[in-house]
Amino acid sequence: MASRLMPSQKQNNPVLPWVFAIIAAPFLWGWLLVRLWVPMGGQAEPASLAIAAGVLTAAALFPTAFFRAGERLLALPRLWQTLLAGLAAFALGYCFDVSLSMPAAPVEFPGMPVELLCHVGNGLVFTVIVLALCHAGRELLGLGRVDWKQMLFIFLCLNAVTAIYAFTSRTVYVWDSAGYWAIARSLAAEELNYEHLVRILESTLTQDYNQLLALPISLVMRFFGGSRTVFLFALSNFYTFPALWGLAAMARERKWSGLVLVGLFPMLGYTGLVGFVDVAAAALGIWAVVIYTSDRPAVSRGIFSGALLVGSFLLRRYFFFFAASFGVAALVQKLVCERKKWADFAALFGSCAVCSLTFTYQFLLDKVLDTNYRDLYSAYDLGLKTDIFLICRYFGLILLIIILLSALYGLRRQEDRPKLVLGLVQVAVCFAAFIAVQSHGQQHLLIYLPAVALLAVTALSAAPQFWSAIFAIITAVNCFIYKVQPVSIASLRLPALLPSFQFYGPQRADIDELLALSDYIDGLSATEPHTAVVMASSFLLNSDTLTNLRPSLGLGDPQCRTTIQYHGTVDKRDAFNWNTPTADYMIVGDPVQVHLGEENQRIMTILAYDVLEHTGPGEAYEPLPETFQLSDGVTVRVYQRVRPWSYEEYLSISDRLTGYYPDYADLYALPAWMVEAHEKENS
Repeated sequence: MASRLMPSQKQNNPVLPWVFAIIAAPFLWGWLLVRLWVPMGGQAEPASLAIAAGVLTAAALFPTAFFRAGERLLALPRLWQTLLAGLAAFALGYCFDVSLSMPAAPVEFPGMPVELLCHVGNGLVFTVIVLALCHAGRELLGLGRVDWKQMLFIFLCLNAVTAIYAFTSRTVYVWDSAGYWAIARSLAAEELNYEHLVRILESTLTQDYNQLLALPISLVMRFFGGSRTVFLFALSNFYTFPALWGLAAMARERKWSGLVLVGLFPMLGYTGLVGFVDVAAAALGIWAVVIYTSDRPAVSRGIFSGALLVGSFLLRRYFFFFAASFGVAALVQKLVCERKKWADFAALFGSCAVCSLTFTYQFLLDKVLDTNYRDLYSAYDLGLKTDIFLICRYFGLILLIIILLSALYGLRRQEDRPKLVLGLVQVAVCFAAFIAVQSHGQQHLLIYLPAVALLAVTALSAAPQFWSAIFAIITAVNCFIYKVQPVSIASLRLPALLPSFQFYGPQRADIDELLALSDYIDGLSATEPHTAVVMASSFLLNSDTLTNLRPSLGLGDPQCRTTIQYHGTVDKRDAFNWNTPTADYMIVGDPVQVHLGEENQRIMTILAYDVLEHTGPGEAYEPLPETFQLSDGVTVRVYQRVRPWSYEEYLSISDRLTGYYPDYADLYALPAWMVEAHEKENS
């Protein structure tokens, strides 16, 4: 009978928290030692790191035991529920711990089973996180309750629009819009086992395009195939629909219609149709806003929303801008509106800290604290005007002006002020931080959607809702009207009053010529396998164009295939690929094809010009007679390598790139083995 009582109804033993703390101490010590070893291994003495890990362990466990936080934050209504959830979480945390994959060198601490301690420690930490979320989730139940008829209508419309886009497309999917599609197809072809899952988790440590979001889609592909249509339907239903549900839940809190809020932001569904799984991160961001701004218990709101924020940039790295700016906005909100209520913010901060240390620790060290992103991504700086035009293309200038003016006017209403301050500050801080690093792409606009939606539903709810409903209908219907679509972001010339995209799939007029080019390149390997490099990087022609052409059109593989080798395309970000000179063929666009300007893509253009002009390393190539005509007057020429490069030709590439970017000389230096071989030959 006692096990059925709520934790607060029991006579808790004050000694138990200290017993648990003592038992957990060595395992938490091992877990923290590994994390200290990542930045400090080899720079500090192992004994010093061990002492530091011990101090951190004591700092974490002592207040936890003293304030009996476990009873307050982790216990579920029944003891068996706590034990069942805790054991399941511990098993997952222990078996799928990838902490030891983080350090560049093995953790060397003779006489201590660091590996075992770390795995058990990770199991314990993951158990704490899961129990805390379960405990908090009980107090948040009902936030997602939306009229089922609205959700059914949204579900049917989403799948109808997905079908329209998928079945009207006749194009080649490249770069970001094809990246996760390719990853999902690759995962679907692998054997599904424990090692497969561990590799996916390890990808979250270092890869910007980690494989987590591709895993659920790959499971569907195992049954229905890896076509683009299967990919889009899986993406829409797994990731876009929960985000739309979050918008509907946000609207319900203000007694709005979820259909109105969804209709105001068709860019969410369209971003998924283009192939950006980033909508999953946006879904977590939307639900974080819904939860944090609700009227539920403060600590539970903070814990759950903090975990969702970390989850958003675990899935897509650039959502760190959203999470960080949300934290700043929450702090400003407290200082301006709620100076005496800090429980939710403290829980938000604590939850973010624990979850970040568990799931995104190496990302924070490598990508946030140890990278000059502004310089590294300087090639993507297209100017503030382009950013504004892009934002208007997907949100619509009229809607943004209405929301901004209504939000500023709504600040006079005391009951709405906390949410409006949160939304306004988050958007402003996030925008300022992002443009300080790079220009926006379509997917990046998702980091503003949760706060802009909060501003819309809060500021516009004071006005008659039928005006918002009419505008939502106009906005949504406008996306079904045919419009000429821009080739690239840089081609935008004016801000769009309404969203200027369309729900119809893109079509390339030169698709037949591309197929002829692909057949010709593959035919070069009819007698023996060959390799080729595409020395072009534009929306018309790049390495993905040939690699993804047949899958994009639903065509089968050819009988013989020429391997397309990848060559870097963006200066400072990419190293020169010294395997390129060994490729049998080179495919070049004339004029030279770039998408970020020749001054930012010299790693590719200097060799492309050498080949076209038959100078320097280009003298090693002879043109084949066949040429292919693409849109906008672009001619594709194919060159065959007729001799190996000389050492001087290798050196000319290295010297020219190093001259342009002396601070990045390591990216363009000749391989050590090549230099040694040359010196040995001349000695």
